[in-house]
Amino acid sequence: MKETVKKLAAYQAELPEEVVKAKYGLQHLARLSANESVYGPSPKVGEAVRAVSDDVLGYYPDGQATPLREAVADLTQVNPENLVFGVGADELIQLLTRTILTPESEMIVPDPTFGEYAIHAEIEQATTVKVPVNPADGHVDFEAMLAAITDQTTMIWLANPNNPTGVFEKTADIEAFLTQLPSTVTLVVDEAYYDFVDEPDATVAPLVSQYKNLVVLRTLSKAYGLANLRIGYGIMQDPLYTAMQAVRLPYNLSTYQIVGGTAAILDQDYLAKNVAAFQSERTKFQNFLRDEGLTFYESQANFIWIKVGKTKKVGQALLQSGYQVNDRLNSEWIRIALGTPDDNEGLKEAFLAALKN
Repeated sequence: MKETVKKLAAYQAELPEEVVKAKYGLQHLARLSANESVYGPSPKVGEAVRAVSDDVLGYYPDGQATPLREAVADLTQVNPENLVFGVGADELIQLLTRTILTPESEMIVPDPTFGEYAIHAEIEQATTVKVPVNPADGHVDFEAMLAAITDQTTMIWLANPNNPTGVFEKTADIEAFLTQLPSTVTLVVDEAYYDFVDEPDATVAPLVSQYKNLVVLRTLSKAYGLANLRIGYGIMQDPLYTAMQAVRLPYNLSTYQIVGGTAAILDQDYLAKNVAAFQSERTKFQNFLRDEGLTFYESQANFIWIKVGKTKKVGQALLQSGYQVNDRLNSEWIRIALGTPDDNEGLKEAFLAALKN
């Protein structure tokens, strides 16, 4: 067994809702810890999945996810042969690190950012170099990222908006950074939350056709409300596309994932309605934090990163009040996902009470 794997700890998922409610005597629990969509998927997803005949169960699914591939290609205006599909973006993160990293290589990430990047680098026995974000506003320090590049650097990750900070980097800034990278360094821009961005030019996907060392990742788990169905995709050029298709397991998406994901992609009206609701709630909650004089980073995602001091104490108080947030990422900062309007209003009161305890 790899020594790096021996050191890994298993992911600790949240306890099931009913278990938490029973433990704390709660009638209602707002799950605001995993950045899920409280509005759920388009009703057309369930209709499409239920319409699948049981006859398909004895046969392997479409190994190229053809209808989903065509729907995503049409939506994103990219070549269908530039799309790699995975069981959530998580599988694509795993496959990219497996394909690109070696035990001698280095990978650069902002700090903080999504922890899975470093976990998979560790599995591949590569070194992760963490570059702190700007402490004042949470933006990526692109100059420091460039300075961190060595002859061993083969990969750089950029979640945009970043998770857990929610901070969004403009396309022009990312492209300026990209033009300064050696061609041997792959930049992966993880756009898991880009649907929530209310600024123009929210994605770098159109740049993939110009840069062979650029990869864009997307997921249907967040804005599309399909966290349970596990669907993600990557946009990339050859030679990485061909390599990723080779290391990807065949038939990795079931017929239900393909059909459900296609239905979600095709219902852009439903997506737009829910995104608008999240954006409105985000504005209200950030105005509340600002009025209360609390420190946070301006978010363009469906969650907010807030400085609270004793994170575990605040998180526990919120949980006992019926609000499950993420208090496991930092000892001083807490990540709160946006919920329904009613939950968000209740959370404001509970949050202030938790800070006073």
